Amino acid sequence: MGLFDVFRKRVKKVAEDTDEDDLSAPEESDEAEAALAEREQLEQEVVEAEKAAETEAASTDDWEDIESIESETPPSAPESTDEWDDWEDDPAPEPLSPTLSKKERKQAERERRQQEKERKRLMKQGFDVDQKVRPDGSRIDLHVMRSTTGRELVEVKHAPKGSVGVQKVVSDSGQDIEVDLGGGIVTRGGRVIKSGAALDALLDELELVLLEADMSRRSVDEVIGALRGELVGSRLRRGADLSKVIEAGLKRTLRALLTVGYWDFEETVDKLVADGDLPVVIMMVGVNGTGKTTTTAKIAHRLKQKGLGVVLAAADTFRAGAIEQLESHCKKLGIRCISSQRGGDSAAIARDAVESGRARGAHVVLIDTAGRMQNKTNLMAELEKVHRVTKPHLVLFVGDALAGNDAVDQAVEFQRILDFDGAVLTKLDTDAKGGAALSIAHATGRPIVMAGIGQGYDDLIKFSPNWLIDQLFA
Repeated sequence: MGLFDVFRKRVKKVAEDTDEDDLSAPEESDEAEAALAEREQLEQEVVEAEKAAETEAASTDDWEDIESIESETPPSAPESTDEWDDWEDDPAPEPLSPTLSKKERKQAERERRQQEKERKRLMKQGFDVDQKVRPDGSRIDLHVMRSTTGRELVEVKHAPKGSVGVQKVVSDSGQDIEVDLGGGIVTRGGRVIKSGAALDALLDELELVLLEADMSRRSVDEVIGALRGELVGSRLRRGADLSKVIEAGLKRTLRALLTVGYWDFEETVDKLVADGDLPVVIMMVGVNGTGKTTTTAKIAHRLKQKGLGVVLAAADTFRAGAIEQLESHCKKLGIRCISSQRGGDSAAIARDAVESGRARGAHVVLIDTAGRMQNKTNLMAELEKVHRVTKPHLVLFVGDALAGNDAVDQAVEFQRILDFDGAVLTKLDTDAKGGAALSIAHATGRPIVMAGIGQGYDDLIKFSPNWLIDQLFA
């Protein structure tokens, strides 16, 4: 039985004690006007918060401009300009012409702020708009999705989309939450949904279901808060069941959480290989006991089946038996493994694997790092060293679906210290809840790209947001 069967049963009991007038009010009634006013106030608070953020950003920019002018010295002519040719496609913005009218200046300023807002939106979705890292060649599209080391990710173009009624709500953590209440909500006519004990009862039941699904408290609070904000003051279509509207709206919202920044692992690797950016280095990170070494072997098997040459690096020199475990996998799969004795330098092993892969013409090098708790500073520093030495194309965080909120905390802390591009969720076949996937995607802004569904080498699949949502709402 799906978790939302429980929600429907609970809501049925709530509905038996709830009158239509408890949830909504007739158009133009005092209660309807109060609900509409509450909604307008919430929207105004959002607008004011955005304006304040823009003003603060503009103020900071002004001070930076002043400081740069004060520190400016007459430049001397460079001996050679060849090394700067690649940067000529990013010219500095021209100052506003003094001949512009006051109205034209205001319009130009509004456009600049809109561009900055769009830039921030793209950054949240994983686009490297600032181009801090430029892989081979500098003329690259600013509006493509990129990894944390600047490589192009292949976005999933056909990720599930909401309907035309989608609204973006900025949560307290700064994450965008898309809410789409669907056809049960109309723009005119109908009864106006109002706040009160009846609506609270419905949302409280929904909150319990999400918590029982192992979704983190913060994610639940922000999703429920976004739903509440969109519900109050909305107009309910005549004959529509509000509980069904809420359920359908939540379904679309959770799907949107999973599809933000959603990219295709295999297509991304194929593109990197086709571009000649070899060997493609993939670094696997995560805490102890999540199945990281087995997942690394599964990915190697999957890539080898596609005809790619693969080398594995046994950079987990900390856990007893880790090197032997990976060597055993490599022997079964017929894949070269670079390793040393326990206690060796992980970064050196990883570097040797990359150099070996390059010398042998391998397409992909997979680095299996030691599992570690995210609060172990010295071990996390070792991970950073491996990252610094190998400059991986992709970093994948491996999380355990059964760990629930712990998996979310681990992912957030790993991202703070070593940013990753996507997550692989293991043991998803034994987890009937799915809250860990939802919370990791929401808390980190990074998608789940692959899922482990068994012990065999073939039991690793491309993660499907639709599949998980269908499991929850079955």
